[in-house]
Amino acid sequence: INLHVEAVSEPPPSPPSSEDFPDLSQHNNHMAKYLTPAMYRQLRERATPNGFTVDGVIQTGVDNPGHPFIMTVGCVAGDEETYEVFKELLDPVIEDRHGGYKPSDKHKTDLTSSNLKGGDDLDPDYVLSSRVRTGRSVRGFCLPPHCSRGERRAVEKLSIEALASLSGDLNGKYYALKNMTDAEQQQLIDDHFLFDKPVSPLLLSSGMGRDWPDARGIWHNDNKTFLVWVNEEDHLRVISMQKGGNMKEVFNRFCTGLTKIETLFKERNHAFMWNEHLGYVLTCPSNLGTGLRAGVHVKLPNMSKNAKFEEVLKKLRLQKRGTGGVDTAAVGGVFDISNADRLGFSEVELVQMVVDGVKLLVEMEKKLEKGQSIDDIMPAQK
Repeated sequence: INLHVEAVSEPPPSPPSSEDFPDLSQHNNHMAKYLTPAMYRQLRERATPNGFTVDGVIQTGVDNPGHPFIMTVGCVAGDEETYEVFKELLDPVIEDRHGGYKPSDKHKTDLTSSNLKGGDDLDPDYVLSSRVRTGRSVRGFCLPPHCSRGERRAVEKLSIEALASLSGDLNGKYYALKNMTDAEQQQLIDDHFLFDKPVSPLLLSSGMGRDWPDARGIWHNDNKTFLVWVNEEDHLRVISMQKGGNMKEVFNRFCTGLTKIETLFKERNHAFMWNEHLGYVLTCPSNLGTGLRAGVHVKLPNMSKNAKFEEVLKKLRLQKRGTGGVDTAAVGGVFDISNADRLGFSEVELVQMVVDGVKLLVEMEKKLEKGQSIDDIMPAQK
């Protein structure tokens, strides 16, 4: 038999980096602000030990020029090493996104909920619900933009085992996305429990939606006040929430649950990604540090029409969203108000800012309702 074997040809030479440099002329995100052709040429020669490249870092920012409400980051990490290997780009992005947080700065973590002052007295006529969320990454695995199917499944298996050990009011159950009926999925989405299918172009272009819904799921306790998302934007998203304005209870459950989960993972020889500069390491540079977003849904129909609304939020270091999430507008004067910072402040400090700030916003709302001026209670810059 005459077997004709073709010679293995050399791979074609890659085009020079100048021809590969993305067109960022229409872009408004942190990545586009700092990436230069010279920096791209330099970073293109590198990869993390897991093979994550600069093109993987920036793809989401190339595909998504900007956002109408929020200056997006425009880059993601594919593994824990990304932040070190591509620091020339990521350090300035982090500094800009996190209010001047320098490469030499150290982050502080504080999950002692008793250090929070007040928080159990937000007026429930105005504050409809309270929640605190964060993310956690499991050391030894690539992050969602770059992980393999096997790694994703290993993270899910580890999470199911660890979460099954929670007891008392944290006792709960895991629901794998691929086993859910459409009706079950929709119910959880409507309850604001479940992440939606990855339709956001920010998630899709970064590679987080691959193999959907394989190895994704949601765990929640029986009371539906403590939730863990598995393998969405981060390995884990941990959420404590309830109706009304008792942020103290919400934060206490958050700290207790999170500390227990971390212990359970350590018992299985897996720590969470953390270092003293970046705090908890997560997929998006915007979530580094605490990864914490403490938010309330609050009725502010008068305050939101006031010319000083934006200025007050800025001074209180708070941000607003619609109640349907990052891409939505407010309905009926109800806003999702949360901390603007993640890094450089501890968890307790961030929740304190939300508690104190929301209290003041409600006070302003009540004054405006009565037709009174709010000039005398304008805050100083935090």
